[in-house]
Amino acid sequence: MHVTEHGLEHARGWRWKWSAALAGGLVVVALVAHEAPAQAPAWQNAPAAATGPALGSPAASAPSAPDWRELAGRDQAAPRLVAEVRIVGNRGVQESKVYAQIRTRKDREFDPETLQGDVRRLVSTSLFQDVRTYLEETPAGVIVTFEVLERPIIRYIKFVGNRGITDKTLDKKSGLKVGESLNAYAVSESRNKLEDFYRTKGYTKVQISVLEGDDAKDQGVVFIVNEGNLERIGAVEFVGNTIADDSRLKTQIQSKPGFLYYFFKGRVDRKKIDEDVEKLTAYYRGLGYFRARIGRELDYNESGEWLTLRFVIDEGPRYVVRNVSLAGNEKFSEEELAEKLNLKSGEYFNLAKMNRDVSTIRDEYGAQGHIYADVVADPRFLEEPGELDLIYKIKEGEVYRVGKINVHIGGEFPHTQQSVVMDRLSVRPGQIIDLRELRNSERRLKSSQLFKSDPQTGEEPRIIIPPPKIDDIAERPHGPSIRGQSPEPAMRQTAHYEPKEIDLDVYVVQAEPAPSEPPPPTSSEARYREPVYRVSPNQWQPEYRPWPPR
Repeated sequence: MHVTEHGLEHARGWRWKWSAALAGGLVVVALVAHEAPAQAPAWQNAPAAATGPALGSPAASAPSAPDWRELAGRDQAAPRLVAEVRIVGNRGVQESKVYAQIRTRKDREFDPETLQGDVRRLVSTSLFQDVRTYLEETPAGVIVTFEVLERPIIRYIKFVGNRGITDKTLDKKSGLKVGESLNAYAVSESRNKLEDFYRTKGYTKVQISVLEGDDAKDQGVVFIVNEGNLERIGAVEFVGNTIADDSRLKTQIQSKPGFLYYFFKGRVDRKKIDEDVEKLTAYYRGLGYFRARIGRELDYNESGEWLTLRFVIDEGPRYVVRNVSLAGNEKFSEEELAEKLNLKSGEYFNLAKMNRDVSTIRDEYGAQGHIYADVVADPRFLEEPGELDLIYKIKEGEVYRVGKINVHIGGEFPHTQQSVVMDRLSVRPGQIIDLRELRNSERRLKSSQLFKSDPQTGEEPRIIIPPPKIDDIAERPHGPSIRGQSPEPAMRQTAHYEPKEIDLDVYVVQAEPAPSEPPPPTSSEARYREPVYRVSPNQWQPEYRPWPPR
C-alpha cells in the first residue's frame, strides 16, 4: 500500500497527542494517592471512651457490610409463594380429581409439609402407583409439578364357565366395578368372595381362577369358573338324642331338605351346617347338658348331588341346681325375690328359666326406680358331677324419678298435639320411674293406630331412657352393718336417699293425615253419639262414644 509523506506526518502527530494525555492522567492519579493518607477520618481523631477500648483498635472496629451468606439465609427464611401447580402423567384420571386431593394452591405460601401430605393423599386414593414432585424457583414464586403414575383401569369384567348363576349376579357379588383401578389384591379378594357365594348356593366344590386381572398390563378382569355339581340335602337324621325327638331338633337347625320335588331351597351350605352344630350344642347346654358333644356326617350318593346330613349326639349327664342364692340385694330380702323365681333348687338347669328370672329381678327393681339395676346370673359347677349352684349377683344402683318428658313427633305431617301422646302415658314428672309402666305406655302408643308401628324400619313409638353415667352405675354406699341382726335392706335402716331426676324422651312418627271430611255415620244412634275416627293402615274406622259424655 502506498503511503504519502504528508499522511505519515499526520499519523505521528495524533500518536504524540494520545501519549501526552495518558501521561498526564497517570500523574494526577499518583498525586491523589499520595495526598489521601494525610486526611484521616473523623472517627480516628475522636477521644477514646472512658470505660472501653479505643475506637481505632481491632476490638472496636467500624461495622462492616453484611456477608452474602447472611443475605442468602434471609432470602430462604422469607415466605415463598406458589406461582403455579402443574399435573403431568395423568391419562384416565381427570385433573379435577387430582386437585381435589391436594392442598398446595397457587398464590398460597409454599409449605414442604403440606406438599408431603398431598403426596400421601394421592397415593392413598389407590388411583396411582407412584407420585413424584418437582420444584422450580422463579422470580414469581415456586412452580410445583406433580408427576403421577396411574394404576391400570378395569375396562371390562367377564365370567367364563358359569351356568347355574348369571353374569349379572356374579358381577354384583364380585365387588369390582368398571372404571376403577385394577388392583391384583382386590381381584384376589373378589375371587374369594365369588367362591364363598357359590358355596352358599350348593356348589361346595367350586373352583374359580383369574385369567386376566393379576398383571399390571391387563386391561380388564376375566374369571374362569368351574362350578362342579349342585348339591342338595335329601334327608336330615339325628343319632343319640333322648331328651328331644327329631322333629324338635329340626326346629333348631337351618339345614333342611327342600320342597316341591326338592327344587326349592335345600341346597348344601357347609357354613350353615357348622352353625347348626353350634346351635344344637347351645340347645343341649341350655337344658343342662353342659358336656354334650355334637358331630356331623355327610353321606353323599353315587352322583354326589344328594346329601344325607346326619348329626351324631353325645348328650352326657344333665346338671341339677343344688342351691339358688342372691348377693348384693338390699331393697328386697332374699325371701321376697326367691318367691318370684321360676328356677328352684333341685330342678334341672334350664337356661330359658334362668334368663326369665334375671328379667324378673330386674323388673322388680325397675318398678321401684332402680332403672340401672344390674343382675348377672353366675352358675358355679361343683366337684360332684351333675350339680351346680346358681347365684344372682345384684347391683341395685340409685333410685330415679321422672324429670321432664320430651315428646318428639316426626313424619311428613307432624300435626298431632303433644297432649295426645301424654294422655297415653301412665307416668308423670315427679313420679318414681316404673319400667313396667313405661313398657305399658309404649304398647298403648302402638295400639292407638295414630302413629306408625313398623319394627323393621324402626318407625314405632319408643320411650328412651338416657344411658347411665359413671356416677349412675356406681354402687350406693351401704349402711352400717350390725352383727347379729337381720340383713334388712340398708335403706330401711339408714338415712333416706333422695331420688335423682332423669328426663325421658318419647319418639313417635305421625301416621297418614286425616281426610278432609269424615265419612257420614251409618248408625241410627249417630245423633246421640260423637264419632271418633282412628287411623288404620288402609282406611278410617269409626268408633262411636256416648254423647254427651257420661
